Amino acid sequence: MKAKDVSLFAIVLAIVWVAVLFLVKGFVPVIWSEKAFGLEAKEIIISGVFFVVACSPVYRSIWLDKKLGISADKTEVEETAEGVK
Repeated sequence: MKAKDVSLFAIVLAIVWVAVLFLVKGFVPVIWSEKAFGLEAKEIIISGVFFVVACSPVYRSIWLDKKLGISADKTEVEETAEGVK
């Protein structure tokens, strides 16, 4: 699979994951009045964000490039300069 396909799959998986968990969180008290779903909304959203960050090679590499200051132009210039030496 290509990196863009994997990233798209991770984003769709995260959206479905968050949606299903929010539906379960909403319907568990309705179906079983004495039970409560053990996750808070913040935890559900963080787990969805984890899927996107951990499983999206495209967006992870873009973020790392920005964070570390790496760019394709910079690496090409460095390789050219090393070849000249």
